[in-house]
Amino acid sequence: MPLSLTTRRKLISVAIAMAIFAALGAVTTAAVGRPVEIGTTNAVLIGLGVGLFEEFYVQSTRGNWLRAMHPLRSIPVYVLVVIVLYFVAVHISHLLLNRLDDLPVVYRRLPYGLTFFTLFSIVGILMMRVVHFIGPDTLFHLVVGTYHRPVAERKILLFLDINGSTALGERLGGLQTRALVRKFLSDVARPIVDHGGDIYLYKGDGLIAIWDWDAAVRDDAILRAVDGMFATVTQERDTYVRSFGVAPAFRIGIHGGDVVVSEQGDTKRSIGIYGDTINIAARMEEAARSHGVRCVISRAVSDALAVHDRFEALGEERVKGISAPIAISAYQVRESTA
Repeated sequence: MPLSLTTRRKLISVAIAMAIFAALGAVTTAAVGRPVEIGTTNAVLIGLGVGLFEEFYVQSTRGNWLRAMHPLRSIPVYVLVVIVLYFVAVHISHLLLNRLDDLPVVYRRLPYGLTFFTLFSIVGILMMRVVHFIGPDTLFHLVVGTYHRPVAERKILLFLDINGSTALGERLGGLQTRALVRKFLSDVARPIVDHGGDIYLYKGDGLIAIWDWDAAVRDDAILRAVDGMFATVTQERDTYVRSFGVAPAFRIGIHGGDVVVSEQGDTKRSIGIYGDTINIAARMEEAARSHGVRCVISRAVSDALAVHDRFEALGEERVKGISAPIAISAYQVRESTA
């Protein structure tokens, strides 16, 4: 069974963690005069363990309690994890390198070695968090300068918002609303990523996702992502009702076309998308609300998709600043994750 794109991206993050820890381990063990091969192997194994813990536990629903914790308060949890990983890594690395005769030295220097690896592990974890917040793809493009100069590309954008978020906030209060939105955004993000999309921006109680045009229309990937999002929230309905007393409803707008992608910002760098396409995509989400449907797609996108019997023409929408009206259709969602 092939791995999902989400799982593959998590494994890439684990590999990045191993590389970060390997670099830190090699430099620091060399600086203190210990065998570099042992320190590096220890660090790689600890990086593997920390990466798996971060990506497959902390960033899963089971790790919600740890993600909700203040970062400084979560440090003791990570220290405990690193201590366990250190003891495991030390024995595995000495076994792999046939250096079991060196273990008595490790035991004598245990307080020093444990403190040493714990400190640089915290540095490594912080670096992993930075990579996670920025996103491996965005970080890669920023480092290699892919969009240092503006690049014209063909993209499809998806705008998503929760229905009645203001009333929801009044009913639940700020903290509970934030908890619901956090779970909701986590639930809908996976189908997006699994079907070739990226999260471009989280915005309040919604998000903007983006696909390369060809990836979105191939095998109707973007429609399968939409179906998957609605299916996931439906499957989680009992959990929402049990936790918050209500399950969120949401709407989606989709449009695609030519955009300009470029680095933006000075003191804080990111990759921005510019052009009429993004404004029209935002209008599609507004049209879904005004027409009372779950998903609105512009004709520019629907004509490129293979499934036509699940579209219902809604007429045309005027978009401020765009001379020609935009033909739109409602997409009949099929709540299936297949």
